[in-house]
Amino acid sequence: MLSAAEKDFLRLDESLLPFRIIEAKTEFDLEQVARIRSVSYGRHLPALAETMKTPDANDYNPSYRSLLALSKLDGSCLGTVRIQIADAEHNENLQFEQSFSIPSALKQGKAAEIARLAIPQDKSSLSVRIMLIKAAYWYCRFSQVSHVFLCARRPLDRFYKGFDLRDLTPNGEFVNMAHIGDVPHRIFWFHTLEIEAHWKAISNPMYSLYTRTLHPDLLDNVQLRALMNEQFQRQQRCA
Repeated sequence: MLSAAEKDFLRLDESLLPFRIIEAKTEFDLEQVARIRSVSYGRHLPALAETMKTPDANDYNPSYRSLLALSKLDGSCLGTVRIQIADAEHNENLQFEQSFSIPSALKQGKAAEIARLAIPQDKSSLSVRIMLIKAAYWYCRFSQVSHVFLCARRPLDRFYKGFDLRDLTPNGEFVNMAHIGDVPHRIFWFHTLEIEAHWKAISNPMYSLYTRTLHPDLLDNVQLRALMNEQFQRQQRCA
């Protein structure tokens, strides 16, 4: 929980969730990730789901992080999402670049891809989905990622439209993704530090939920840690 001084400094609300989101680190965690992916993808892409029943090679790659939403009531897995971070200085590419080239202007510094969002259908699925993306966003921001990309198949692309993100392709054209069975995906992107001002300017509800409300249950309060780190860096630059 926040101290009184931290709350006063940040001027943010704080809200607890009925679940927590953690980073999948153990073999048991990764097996849960794989199971949820297989069940979720099986509803729309059964052939692809068959290949997801066990953790894949990237689940063990240090450039990737899988997140798990776990119920506080019984510890059951409610959903998962995966983040890949690539550094242009090391000539690293994001996985979707197998099928589409990112413009050089968006390849500066660190970039990330948020993918493998998987949630079983139930009454809490929307809130879990929104919080998994929020956790991924703040993980990227804490990791000093500049640009974040999200690839979404139909009908999941309609969910991401609510975030008012930018299309990477002209007119939002779909691209066949080689690493996802050539299934067409729409590619969205945003800048981690600019999206906050954009949401505020257009009164998008994500501004309040994602930037003005702290959720300590997300990755050990990753939002607070990112904000405090950014404040420290500003102070260092001004010193």
